[in-house]
Amino acid sequence: MKKVLVDLITAIFLIITGCVVLALPIMGVNNVKVLFIVVLALYGIINLVQFILTIKDKDYEGLFTAIASVVTIIIAAFTDLKTVPLNLAMTLFVWISFMSLIKLKKIDYYHDRKRKIWLLRMITLVLFILSGLLSVINLYYESEVQILILGFFFFIHGILELVDPITNYLLEKK
Repeated sequence: MKKVLVDLITAIFLIITGCVVLALPIMGVNNVKVLFIVVLALYGIINLVQFILTIKDKDYEGLFTAIASVVTIIIAAFTDLKTVPLNLAMTLFVWISFMSLIKLKKIDYYHDRKRKIWLLRMITLVLFILSGLLSVINLYYESEVQILILGFFFFIHGILELVDPITNYLLEKK
């Protein structure tokens, strides 16, 4: 039950992060590189805390997500994301690829234990990949639009992350 609650709170923080990113262009924030690095750092920290709080469950998804975020932050720090939209698109694509592999490993975990939730996780993985690819394709506009696209992507990712803890909670209550 503790793991479900921690996963639920983590997903809510991810949704809030997406909402904040969506509001930033209104406040005049338009530095995509700094924003992207800060959002990935928040994702990494949130997922590392999630891993630490649920370490007894031997679920390494949070740790792997934090590592993927750190690797992507390093890539983003050494590339020109502000003036070359292709670099931002490729950096986001790298993060999406890492996250897809991590999510696929979690699906395999559920499938090995013969839990039906693996099918739901597969559907959310496909939706995550589709939303990620659509975001990557549309990052060729000015910085305000790029921030909005990133905000929508991270908001959708947070909602997709919310599906698993809600389903696990409902299955435990049953």
